[in-house]
Amino acid sequence: MRIYLLNLKRMKRNLLLGALLVFTAGLFMAMLQQNTIATDVEPKPFEIYKVQTDKPVVALTFDISWGTRVPGPVLDVLKEKDVKSTFFLSGPWVQKHSEFPKRIAAEGHEIASHGNEHVNYSEHDPEWIKNDVMTAHKAIKEVTGAEPNLIRTPNGDWNDMVRKTIDDLGYKSIKWSNDSLDWQKDKSVEQIVNRVVENVRPGDIILMHASDTCDRTPAALPAVIDGLRDKGYSLVTVSELLKLGPGVVD
Repeated sequence: MRIYLLNLKRMKRNLLLGALLVFTAGLFMAMLQQNTIATDVEPKPFEIYKVQTDKPVVALTFDISWGTRVPGPVLDVLKEKDVKSTFFLSGPWVQKHSEFPKRIAAEGHEIASHGNEHVNYSEHDPEWIKNDVMTAHKAIKEVTGAEPNLIRTPNGDWNDMVRKTIDDLGYKSIKWSNDSLDWQKDKSVEQIVNRVVENVRPGDIILMHASDTCDRTPAALPAVIDGLRDKGYSLVTVSELLKLGPGVVD
C-alpha cells in the first residue's frame, strides 16, 4: 500500500504561481485588445502636406486666383527648365483668362482646383462648399478638358467638416510642407529662393504662386529649380509624388 503525503507549503506555492500566470495572461490580452484597431473602421480624411519617401523628389505647385502678368513668365521658366508642376486654379480666373489654363494643360502640367470663391471654407456649411467646389470643377473642365481630383482650399483653410465634405466629393486635400513665402511683399527674390532650397526635404510639396500679387515669383523660380536640382532633387507633379509613398500630415 502506497502512502501519499500532502505538502501543503508546495501546494500553496503552486496555487499562487497559477493565479499569477492567469492574471498576467489576462492583463496581456486586455492590453492587446486595447491597442488593436478595428479593421472595419474607415480612416478619417486628412490634408496631405507631403509624401513619405526617402527619394530626393519634390512637387512644385502654384496657386492662381487672379491676374495675367505673372502666369506667362512662370510658364516660360517651367518650359525652359523642362519642369512639370501642379497648378491649383480658381474657377473665375479660369473662365476669365482661359488662354492661360489652356496653355497650362497643353504644356503637360497637372490641373488642380483652388475652389471658386476665395474665402475660408470653414465659415460655410457643407452644401455651400460642395457647390463652390463643383462650380470650379465645371469651369476647369470646360476650359481645360481636365477633371481635377486635387484641391487646395482657399487660404489653406480647413476643419473636420471641410475635410469630410471634400473627401465625399472624391477630392484629395493638398496643402504644403515648404512655403516659399513668395506671397509676402517684404520677401526678396533671394529670400524666396533660400527659404525653398535650404529647407527642402524628400517628399516636400512646395507652395508658390503665379497670381499677379506675387510679382517676384518669375525672378525667383529659375534659382529655385536650379538650387533644388543642385541638391539632387527631381521635380514632379503632386500626383506623381503620391505614387512614391503615402500622403502624410507634416
